[in-house]
Amino acid sequence: MQDLPFDLFATKSLEYVLILGFLAALLVFWRVLNRRVPNAVTPLPAGPHASTKSGWFQLALERVYHPGHAWAQPREDGLVTVGVDDFAQKLVGAPGAIELPRVGEHLHQGGAASRFAIGDKALEFVSPIEGEVVERNEALFADPERVNRDPYGAGWLYRVRPAHFDADAKHLLADESAAAWADSMEERLRKRMSPSLGLLLQDGGVPVSGLARVLAGERWDEFARDFLIR
Repeated sequence: MQDLPFDLFATKSLEYVLILGFLAALLVFWRVLNRRVPNAVTPLPAGPHASTKSGWFQLALERVYHPGHAWAQPREDGLVTVGVDDFAQKLVGAPGAIELPRVGEHLHQGGAASRFAIGDKALEFVSPIEGEVVERNEALFADPERVNRDPYGAGWLYRVRPAHFDADAKHLLADESAAAWADSMEERLRKRMSPSLGLLLQDGGVPVSGLARVLAGERWDEFARDFLIR
């Protein structure tokens, strides 16, 4: 038998190695494309602010949260901006008017600071920190629904010169603890919504604005206080 000009078995072995290598590379590529990135950042529907959570209620980055649903964001100038969170604005809906603390007023952490008037009723929101009010968001007086459209941006409430921010921050929620708290509030609300869940969600699976009023009718303010005052 005449010798072949090449080694058939060596050629086949090389082909097998190349095929196996290609399959291994394909598997790695597939896993990279389909892996889940923990704590992925998504845009907030209510404004151009990154979020740490993608459930019903969003939490904006670089803020700390009071269980009374007020947030605080330190600024480079030493002041702290305060607002209400996405949970609060979805729960109570659009206010007809907003009352803010006076410039120069001294606020205490957990003490009443602002008031949202909705129809003939009103809800108070606490201050997340202690300090002196140095600025108010005057635009809210003419357009209170800014709070609903952009609770973490244009809907901020007031700015404070903090008395002792680091000490106050120890009693506030941030990062993983804030996300766990938001999850617990969402779960608690889900239980209160059943069996009306389907009627209270928009097409995207997000609660309708003014959820408390839909759930509790004339006693919505009592329902909202149960969730907001802590």
